[in-house]
This record gives sequence, structure tokens and C-alpha cells, in this order.
Amino acid sequence: MKKLMSIFLAFMCVFVLSACSGGISGDEAKSHINGFFEKIEAEDYEAAEEFLHPKRPADLQEFFEALENENDVDFASINIEKYTGFKSSWYDSSVGGSTYSLKMKIAVSDKIIEAEIEIVKNDNGYGIYNLDIDFD
Repeated sequence: MKKLMSIFLAFMCVFVLSACSGGISGDEAKSHINGFFEKIEAEDYEAAEEFLHPKRPADLQEFFEALENENDVDFASINIEKYTGFKSSWYDSSVGGSTYSLKMKIAVSDKIIEAEIEIVKNDNGYGIYNLDIDFD
């Protein structure tokens, strides 16, 4: 019985460790977001689009220029003031893979705004899947 229990526990450990290996770490997500913001600050929108998930392309130049015009800001300087929350999922059936979502307060021009960025890793690729910027 002890031998059977040992085999079962060993199997469960291997299963749990292999299941966890596909997730997105907080450090990985923050690094990805920082790289994305660096490209936006430099107005290198084509390079910034490389940070997006392959299944969620977007015209970032049009998006950020519209935000700048509508809200009287300049994204030439983006500073993450603080992270206000996160949500992580090793497997999310709606995207068929791992997700990591970070909420943050960012300083843009003289305004502090809220942002939430969701990163997805699945069979289709890795990158920013959702980007929500709230000026209210």
C-alpha cells in the first residue's frame, strides 16, 4: 500500500509541475508590458505591434493618436506609478491557454490614468490580448 501511495504521489507531483510550466509569470508579464510601453513612447508603433498577440492585431498608431487627441495627453512619457491588481490563470478555456492580467495606474503627461493589460500564451502565440485605458 505504501509503494502504491508513493507512486501515486510521484505521479501527482510530475503532473502538477508539468501543468504549471505553461503559465505566465508576473515578472514575464511586467517585462513584456515595459517593452511595449518603451516602443509606444518612441512612437515606434510597428515594433510595438510585435508585442500584441498574433490573433489580436491592432493599428496602434491610430489607437494612441486618437487617445492623445481626445484626452489632451502625450504618450511620449509613460510611467507605471503602481500596480493595483493582477489575475493569473494557468488555463483559460476562452483563449485556450494561459492568461495574466495586470491593472495599473500610469502617468501620462500630467494625468494619472488606469490601465489593464491582459497577456495570453496559447498555441497561436504570445502577447497582449486586451488593452484597456480608462481616463475617467
